[in-house]
Amino acid sequence: MTIIIRPANYQDVPALTSLTAEMGYPSDIQALGERLTMLLGSPDLHQLWVAEIEGEVAGWLHAFWRPLLDAPAAVEIGGLAVALRWRRHGAGRALLHVAERWARTKGATTVTLRSAIHREEAPDFYQHLGYQQNDRQKTFRKQLDSTS
Repeated sequence: MTIIIRPANYQDVPALTSLTAEMGYPSDIQALGERLTMLLGSPDLHQLWVAEIEGEVAGWLHAFWRPLLDAPAAVEIGGLAVALRWRRHGAGRALLHVAERWARTKGATTVTLRSAIHREEAPDFYQHLGYQQNDRQKTFRKQLDSTS
């Protein structure tokens, strides 16, 4: 079985929308297409790849350049999705390797990612690939309304 990793394009929007929903983050196809347009318009800051298996988009990965004031710049994985039927076939690993290669070309020495608590299998997958859990930070989020 051959896995092809390639840059995402606008023809991938239906597959990206489906995979994102499968992860538990349903999105309107038009809204996802608009976000893809923004990301693809900033290739120095954002990269989005898809993994194809047997002609089907089996997964995607979004990586972005994250310069910081208080630490060396890093690349962060904004999202990684692999279809349930294609998990354990190497697509996620291949996507992460491409992102790590891109990070090196940017001069980053670190790749970071976040994993939702409900993704129980994800920590083992990431740790198997050399990622270490950071116990020193908590993620905080505030939902903004239009009047604030």
